[in-house]
Amino acid sequence: MLEDRIARPPRQARAGFSLLELLIALAIMAVLVGVAVPAYRNYIDTARNAALLKQMTAMSVFQEDFKLRTGSYGAGVHDPNAGIATLSAVIGWQPSGSDGVVYRVTANAGESWTVTATARDGRELCRVLPAGTPCTP
Repeated sequence: MLEDRIARPPRQARAGFSLLELLIALAIMAVLVGVAVPAYRNYIDTARNAALLKQMTAMSVFQEDFKLRTGSYGAGVHDPNAGIATLSAVIGWQPSGSDGVVYRVTANAGESWTVTATARDGRELCRVLPAGTPCTP
């Protein structure tokens, strides 16, 4: 028995990672990605909706000015894809960027107005202003 110990070379230290360690690290990364991707998508959707709300807020200034001059809110459509800009002609509003969003505005009995913004990807955001409440289906 003593001879076996003497005859064998000393055990060398391991270099690198075992397959099990790599699989555990991969599983942890998969869980993190599974949590991060939906959170990132939610962040992107929130940012896009905020951009649409910003345009609607800017539009409300023009609507209030139009109401002061005429006694009622204006209505119209702004569709850059089809070249329709009746909303611009009525209240003088133009979106701050060329994002391809279609805005449809309807006046509701002089006390409020509804704007529906439809993005190129099909997202739709609807608000009743000046209160800013979401539209009811």
